[in-house]
Amino acid sequence: MSNVFNVNRLCALIRRQWISVGRIYLMSLIIIAGVFIAFYGVAIFKNFEDIKTSSNIGQDVLNFRIPLFFILGLFFITVVSSSYFSDLGQKTKAIFELMTPASSLEKFLTSIFYTIIVSLCAYFLLFLLVDLAFVSYLRSIGSSITTFETEQGGKVVIDNWMYFFKLEKSEFLPYFYFLPFILNALFLLGSIAYKNYQYIKTAITMIIYVAIWIITFIYVMKLRTDNTIGLDNGNYFDDKVHGLQLALAIGIFLTLIFGD
Repeated sequence: MSNVFNVNRLCALIRRQWISVGRIYLMSLIIIAGVFIAFYGVAIFKNFEDIKTSSNIGQDVLNFRIPLFFILGLFFITVVSSSYFSDLGQKTKAIFELMTPASSLEKFLTSIFYTIIVSLCAYFLLFLLVDLAFVSYLRSIGSSITTFETEQGGKVVIDNWMYFFKLEKSEFLPYFYFLPFILNALFLLGSIAYKNYQYIKTAITMIIYVAIWIITFIYVMKLRTDNTIGLDNGNYFDDKVHGLQLALAIGIFLTLIFGD
Protein backbone atom coordinates (compact mmCIF):
# COMPACT_ATOMS: atom_id res chain seq x y z
CA MET A 1 0.00 0.00 0.00
CA SER A 2 1.27 3.47 -0.88
CA ASN A 3 1.93 5.81 2.06
CA VAL A 4 1.19 8.83 -0.11
CA PHE A 5 -1.78 10.82 1.20
CA ASN A 6 -4.98 9.98 -0.65
CA VAL A 7 -8.24 11.92 -0.15
CA ASN A 8 -10.50 9.04 -1.27
CA ARG A 9 -8.78 6.67 1.14
CA LEU A 10 -9.15 9.24 3.93
CA CYS A 11 -12.90 9.55 3.28
CA ALA A 12 -13.23 5.76 3.25
CA LEU A 13 -11.37 5.56 6.58
CA ILE A 14 -13.64 8.21 8.11
CA ARG A 15 -16.73 6.21 7.05
CA ARG A 16 -15.19 3.00 8.39
CA GLN A 17 -14.33 4.58 11.73
CA TRP A 18 -17.90 5.80 12.13
CA ILE A 19 -19.02 2.19 12.16
CA SER A 20 -16.61 1.58 15.07
CA VAL A 21 -17.09 4.74 17.11
CA GLY A 22 -20.45 6.08 15.97
CA ARG A 23 -22.49 4.20 18.56
CA ILE A 24 -20.14 5.31 21.37
CA TYR A 25 -20.40 8.92 20.22
CA LEU A 26 -24.18 8.84 20.10
CA MET A 27 -24.42 7.23 23.54
CA SER A 28 -22.01 9.81 24.96
CA LEU A 29 -24.03 12.67 23.48
CA ILE A 30 -27.27 11.25 24.90
CA ILE A 31 -25.67 11.13 28.36
CA ILE A 32 -24.35 14.69 27.94
CA ALA A 33 -27.79 15.88 26.82
CA GLY A 34 -29.30 14.22 29.91
CA VAL A 35 -26.85 16.11 32.15
CA PHE A 36 -27.70 19.42 30.45
CA ILE A 37 -31.44 18.82 30.76
CA ALA A 38 -31.07 17.78 34.41
CA PHE A 39 -29.22 20.99 35.35
CA TYR A 40 -31.70 23.24 33.56
CA GLY A 41 -34.69 21.27 34.79
CA VAL A 42 -33.64 21.27 38.45
CA ALA A 43 -32.75 24.99 38.37
CA ILE A 44 -36.11 25.95 36.88
CA PHE A 45 -38.13 23.56 39.06
CA LYS A 46 -36.54 24.86 42.29
CA ASN A 47 -37.28 28.48 41.39
CA PHE A 48 -40.47 28.09 39.38
CA GLU A 49 -42.81 29.93 41.77
CA ASP A 50 -40.35 32.80 42.21
CA ILE A 51 -39.83 33.02 38.45
CA LYS A 52 -43.54 33.63 37.93
CA THR A 53 -43.81 36.31 40.61
CA SER A 54 -40.41 38.07 40.68
CA SER A 55 -38.69 39.72 37.73
CA ASN A 56 -35.20 39.81 39.24
CA ILE A 57 -34.88 36.23 40.49
CA GLY A 58 -33.50 35.18 37.10
CA GLN A 59 -29.98 36.45 37.78
CA ASP A 60 -29.34 33.37 39.96
CA VAL A 61 -31.36 30.73 38.11
CA LEU A 62 -29.03 30.22 35.14
CA ASN A 63 -25.69 31.10 36.72
CA PHE A 64 -24.54 27.46 36.37
CA ARG A 65 -24.33 27.64 32.57
CA ILE A 66 -20.79 28.91 32.06
CA PRO A 67 -19.00 26.54 34.51
CA LEU A 68 -21.14 23.62 33.29
CA PHE A 69 -20.32 24.36 29.65
CA PHE A 70 -16.56 24.50 30.16
CA ILE A 71 -16.06 21.78 32.79
CA LEU A 72 -18.30 19.20 31.13
CA GLY A 73 -16.93 20.11 27.69
CA LEU A 74 -13.31 19.50 28.71
CA PHE A 75 -14.32 16.26 30.43
CA PHE A 76 -16.15 15.13 27.28
CA ILE A 77 -13.05 15.83 25.15
CA THR A 78 -10.85 13.74 27.44
CA VAL A 79 -13.25 10.77 27.45
CA VAL A 80 -13.63 10.74 23.67
CA SER A 81 -9.89 11.12 23.06
CA SER A 82 -8.97 8.48 25.62
CA SER A 83 -11.28 5.88 24.07
CA TYR A 84 -10.40 6.47 20.40
CA PHE A 85 -7.27 4.28 20.24
CA SER A 86 -8.18 2.06 23.18
CA ASP A 87 -8.37 -1.00 20.88
CA LEU A 88 -4.58 -0.86 20.56
CA GLY A 89 -4.39 -2.14 24.12
CA GLN A 90 -6.05 -5.42 23.07
CA LYS A 91 -3.82 -7.66 20.98
CA THR A 92 -6.46 -9.08 18.60
CA LYS A 93 -8.07 -5.70 17.94
CA ALA A 94 -4.68 -3.99 17.72
CA ILE A 95 -3.58 -6.25 14.86
CA PHE A 96 -6.77 -5.51 12.96
CA GLU A 97 -6.35 -1.77 13.60
CA LEU A 98 -2.72 -1.72 12.49
CA MET A 99 -3.55 -3.64 9.31
CA THR A 100 -6.07 -1.01 8.22
CA PRO A 101 -5.11 0.06 4.67
CA ALA A 102 -4.37 3.71 5.38
CA SER A 103 -1.27 5.82 5.89
CA SER A 104 -0.24 7.17 9.30
CA LEU A 105 -1.21 10.69 8.21
CA GLU A 106 -4.69 9.53 7.20
CA LYS A 107 -5.18 7.76 10.53
CA PHE A 108 -3.97 10.85 12.38
CA LEU A 109 -6.31 13.17 10.45
CA THR A 110 -9.22 10.81 11.06
CA SER A 111 -8.54 10.81 14.80
CA ILE A 112 -8.43 14.62 14.81
CA PHE A 113 -11.65 14.74 12.78
CA TYR A 114 -13.57 12.63 15.30
CA THR A 115 -11.99 13.72 18.59
CA ILE A 116 -11.81 17.46 17.86
CA ILE A 117 -14.00 18.56 14.95
CA VAL A 118 -16.96 16.19 15.36
CA SER A 119 -16.81 16.15 19.17
CA LEU A 120 -16.58 19.91 19.66
CA CYS A 121 -19.18 20.74 17.00
CA ALA A 122 -21.62 18.15 18.39
CA TYR A 123 -21.06 19.38 21.95
CA PHE A 124 -21.51 23.06 21.06
CA LEU A 125 -24.63 22.35 19.01
CA LEU A 126 -26.16 20.16 21.71
CA PHE A 127 -25.57 22.68 24.49
CA LEU A 128 -26.88 25.59 22.43
CA LEU A 129 -30.03 23.67 21.45
CA VAL A 130 -30.79 22.69 25.05
CA ASP A 131 -30.12 26.25 26.19
CA LEU A 132 -32.30 27.62 23.38
CA ALA A 133 -35.20 25.37 24.37
CA PHE A 134 -35.14 26.14 28.11
CA VAL A 135 -34.44 29.88 27.80
CA SER A 136 -37.21 30.18 25.20
CA TYR A 137 -39.54 28.50 27.69
CA LEU A 138 -38.49 30.94 30.44
CA ARG A 139 -39.00 33.91 28.12
CA SER A 140 -42.49 32.63 27.31
CA ILE A 141 -43.36 32.80 31.03
CA GLY A 142 -42.27 36.40 31.38
CA SER A 143 -39.29 38.75 31.36
CA SER A 144 -36.59 38.88 34.01
CA ILE A 145 -34.36 41.93 34.27
CA THR A 146 -31.84 43.27 36.76
CA THR A 147 -31.24 47.01 36.97
CA PHE A 148 -28.34 48.74 38.73
CA GLU A 149 -26.63 52.10 38.64
CA THR A 150 -23.01 52.66 37.64
CA GLU A 151 -20.54 54.87 39.51
CA GLN A 152 -21.15 57.58 36.91
CA GLY A 153 -24.83 57.60 37.76
CA GLY A 154 -25.97 55.75 34.65
CA LYS A 155 -28.47 52.94 34.66
CA VAL A 156 -27.67 49.45 33.34
CA VAL A 157 -30.40 46.94 32.53
CA ILE A 158 -29.48 43.24 32.21
CA ASP A 159 -31.72 40.65 30.58
CA ASN A 160 -31.47 37.55 32.79
CA TRP A 161 -33.11 35.33 30.18
CA MET A 162 -30.35 35.89 27.64
CA TYR A 163 -29.42 32.99 25.35
CA PHE A 164 -26.01 31.48 26.03
CA PHE A 165 -24.58 32.40 22.63
CA LYS A 166 -25.45 36.05 23.34
CA LEU A 167 -23.67 36.20 26.70
CA GLU A 168 -20.71 38.56 26.88
CA LYS A 169 -17.44 36.63 26.61
CA SER A 170 -14.49 37.40 28.84
CA GLU A 171 -11.68 39.30 27.14
CA PHE A 172 -9.24 36.73 28.53
CA LEU A 173 -11.08 33.70 27.10
CA PRO A 174 -8.97 33.47 23.87
CA TYR A 175 -5.87 32.80 25.98
CA PHE A 176 -7.37 29.47 27.03
CA TYR A 177 -8.39 28.22 23.60
CA PHE A 178 -5.44 25.82 23.64
CA LEU A 179 -6.94 23.75 26.50
CA PRO A 180 -9.18 21.43 24.39
CA PHE A 181 -6.26 20.75 22.04
CA ILE A 182 -3.71 19.97 24.76
CA LEU A 183 -6.20 17.66 26.48
CA ASN A 184 -6.97 16.01 23.15
CA ALA A 185 -3.24 15.50 22.46
CA LEU A 186 -2.58 14.11 25.94
CA PHE A 187 -5.48 11.67 26.01
CA LEU A 188 -4.95 10.50 22.43
CA LEU A 189 -1.34 9.80 23.32
CA GLY A 190 -2.49 8.00 26.46
CA SER A 191 -4.95 5.81 24.53
CA ILE A 192 -2.02 4.65 22.36
CA ALA A 193 0.68 4.39 25.03
CA TYR A 194 -1.22 2.49 27.73
CA LYS A 195 -2.67 -0.98 27.29
CA ASN A 196 -5.29 -0.67 30.03
CA TYR A 197 -6.79 1.93 32.36
CA GLN A 198 -5.95 4.51 29.71
CA TYR A 199 -8.03 7.28 31.21
CA ILE A 200 -6.67 6.96 34.75
CA LYS A 201 -3.06 6.68 33.64
CA THR A 202 -3.43 9.60 31.24
CA ALA A 203 -5.02 11.70 34.00
CA ILE A 204 -1.88 11.10 36.07
CA THR A 205 0.18 12.16 33.06
CA MET A 206 -1.94 15.30 32.82
CA ILE A 207 -1.13 16.14 36.44
CA ILE A 208 2.56 15.87 35.54
CA TYR A 209 1.94 18.11 32.51
CA VAL A 210 0.26 20.74 34.70
CA ALA A 211 3.24 20.62 37.06
CA ILE A 212 5.65 21.11 34.13
CA TRP A 213 3.50 23.95 32.80
CA ILE A 214 3.49 25.75 36.16
CA ILE A 215 7.24 25.24 36.72
CA THR A 216 8.01 26.47 33.18
CA PHE A 217 5.74 29.48 33.65
CA ILE A 218 7.39 30.46 36.93
CA TYR A 219 10.89 29.86 35.52
CA VAL A 220 10.29 32.04 32.45
CA MET A 221 8.77 34.78 34.58
CA LYS A 222 11.80 34.63 36.87
CA LEU A 223 14.19 34.92 33.91
CA ARG A 224 12.30 37.93 32.56
CA THR A 225 12.08 39.79 35.86
CA ASP A 226 15.42 39.02 37.56
CA ASN A 227 17.80 41.96 37.84
CA THR A 228 15.15 44.37 36.52
CA ILE A 229 13.72 47.42 38.16
CA GLY A 230 10.01 47.93 37.59
CA LEU A 231 8.41 51.34 37.18
CA ASP A 232 5.95 52.32 39.89
CA ASN A 233 6.79 49.13 41.78
CA GLY A 234 5.49 47.06 38.87
CA ASN A 235 6.89 44.95 36.06
CA TYR A 236 5.94 43.48 32.72
CA PHE A 237 3.84 40.72 34.27
CA ASP A 238 1.78 43.03 36.44
CA ASP A 239 -0.43 43.32 33.37
CA LYS A 240 -2.76 40.29 33.29
CA VAL A 241 -2.63 40.19 29.49
CA HIS A 242 1.14 39.70 29.44
CA GLY A 243 0.93 36.86 31.93
CA LEU A 244 -1.84 35.18 29.93
CA GLN A 245 0.13 35.60 26.71
CA LEU A 246 3.04 33.75 28.30
CA ALA A 247 0.69 31.05 29.63
CA LEU A 248 -0.81 30.64 26.15
CA ALA A 249 2.62 30.41 24.49
CA ILE A 250 3.78 27.71 26.92
CA GLY A 251 0.48 25.83 26.51
CA ILE A 252 0.79 25.83 22.69
CA PHE A 253 4.44 24.72 22.88
CA LEU A 254 3.62 21.78 25.17
CA THR A 255 0.59 20.89 23.04
CA LEU A 256 2.81 20.59 19.94
CA ILE A 257 5.27 18.41 21.88
CA PHE A 258 2.56 16.01 23.11
CA GLY A 259 0.72 16.13 19.78
CA ASP A 260 3.85 15.04 17.92
